Amino acid sequence: MKLSLAPLQGFTNLVFRRAFAKYIGGIDQFYTPFLVLQNGDKLKSSHHREIDPNIEENLVPQFIGNSLKEFVFFRDHLICLGYTKINWNLGCPFPMLVNKRKGSGLLPFPNLIEDVLSEGLDDRIELSVKMRIGHDSIEELEPVLEVLNKFKISEIIVHPRLGIQQYKGEVDIEAFNKVLSLSKHPVVYNGDICSLEDYQQRLEQFPNLDQMMIGRGLLKDIFLARKIKGENLPSANERLDLLEKLHGEIYNSYTAYLSGDTQLLSKLKPMWEYFSANFNNERKVYKAIKKSGGMKKYNAAVAFAFQQGIKE
Repeated sequence: MKLSLAPLQGFTNLVFRRAFAKYIGGIDQFYTPFLVLQNGDKLKSSHHREIDPNIEENLVPQFIGNSLKEFVFFRDHLICLGYTKINWNLGCPFPMLVNKRKGSGLLPFPNLIEDVLSEGLDDRIELSVKMRIGHDSIEELEPVLEVLNKFKISEIIVHPRLGIQQYKGEVDIEAFNKVLSLSKHPVVYNGDICSLEDYQQRLEQFPNLDQMMIGRGLLKDIFLARKIKGENLPSANERLDLLEKLHGEIYNSYTAYLSGDTQLLSKLKPMWEYFSANFNNERKVYKAIKKSGGMKKYNAAVAFAFQQGIKE
């Protein structure tokens, strides 16, 4: 099974991906959180670092947009950097973007998707699409798939929820089966794989899948990809040591280009929303991190977390 790491805005950036690949492993393909144009005509400054082709292997840049201009910008810019694969985000459910007809907000408008693809696709680079099963209604799914079937697309990554659900409610297994039956392209499953049992259940439901994408589940169980691949894991103490090295790498990377407690904590604390689930006494660990008001208190909270030990 080929495993990809889902692009999670604010979590799976370059700093995390590089540290994860170095100390943990198990992921075959990484995706950047979506890239955006700033002021309509240039790449957001902080995103240049995310797609430096000299830093990471097995990286697919993902972009978001609803116009031919945006599509062509990212296509040409990433070709110039040497990338051979790109991913178009048609799945982000955040209202601020949805209201601009971006992410899942573009799914009710298959004619706009077709217009962009008709002019924007280029044989110099492979395009994949990450999408929901609709934004407002499942009725939006079939018209979008009909459009995508007209074009040369390498794969479709499907999170089987509506955009309006965001991350609430159950995934729609029936809708994903519909995608499998209607799509002419390879399909990748994404959504709610938070344990080895979840993975096995999805494999039983969709036995012909050869790719899956995992996201928040991997942050909650850092060794999940290796479990899925059937690897023999190191001992609890060795895994705890790897977690400490992972955190240390992330910590040192941020301190290299950020300054001041506020900037550092804005990057470090959010990841513990999920990362704390790797430790015993998870709630106490997260509470201590969340309450830390400066780097001194943050470091004490991190030390407390590692004293609790790793979950078995």
